[in-house]
Formats: sequence, structure tokens, C-alpha cells
Amino acid sequence: METKKDFTKINELRVGSRGINVKIRVLELFDPRDVLSRHTGERHTVREALVGDETGVILLTLWNENCEKVEIGKTYDLLNANTTVFRNSLRLGIGRKGKIVESSEEIPEDIVNTENNISEKIVKAPRKRWY
Repeated sequence: METKKDFTKINELRVGSRGINVKIRVLELFDPRDVLSRHTGERHTVREALVGDETGVILLTLWNENCEKVEIGKTYDLLNANTTVFRNSLRLGIGRKGKIVESSEEIPEDIVNTENNISEKIVKAPRKRWY
């Protein structure tokens, strides 16, 4: 028996949100690019997508195999997602434990609030603690 998941709306996302579920519609996909890990030297593919719901839009950062899991115009459930700050911009992401699942409920394109772009608001990254 599957339990109903609670979904966070885009306008409710905050710096440091973790383990959240978000239902999104993909509005735009940007070209993938290769990056080199500073820690391991490994190459990774990263791609951004503009995604939204009726409360706003945000940039979704996709890594490696997740880059090809989404299509423009489709609705997805992001499970166990998180937010990050990159260049003073709030981003939505899927960590190692997160999942992207095609949603059984569609978000119609005409109700997506593109006027409220959460990623355009300047935010400060949380300070990392060094113990």
C-alpha cells in the first residue's frame, strides 16, 4: 500500500531544504556541459532545467544520468530533493538518495507562475562549519 507523499510548493523552498518532495513541470532544458570534480578529478555532466508549478519557477540542477531523465512539457515528482545555493542563486537538486519519477498528475503549462522566479532572487549560501 503506497502512502500519499507531501509535496512542497516552489514558493515554499528555502536555503537548506532537504528531503523534500516537489512536483514540477519542465519548461526549458539548457545544454549539458562537462565539469571536472575538484575533489576527485572525475568528469561529470551537469545540466540545468527551468521547472515550475502554480507558485513559481526555479532552476533544477541535474547531474550525470539524471540529465537525460526529463523532457520539456512533462510533469515529474522529485522525491527526497534538496536546495543548494550556486552563485547566490537558489537551486533545486536531486542528491544521491533522490529520485525523479514521471508524475501521474500533470501540471498544466498555463497555470505555471513564471513571474515568480525563485532562482533570480539573491540569497546567501549557508556558512560551512569546520570542526
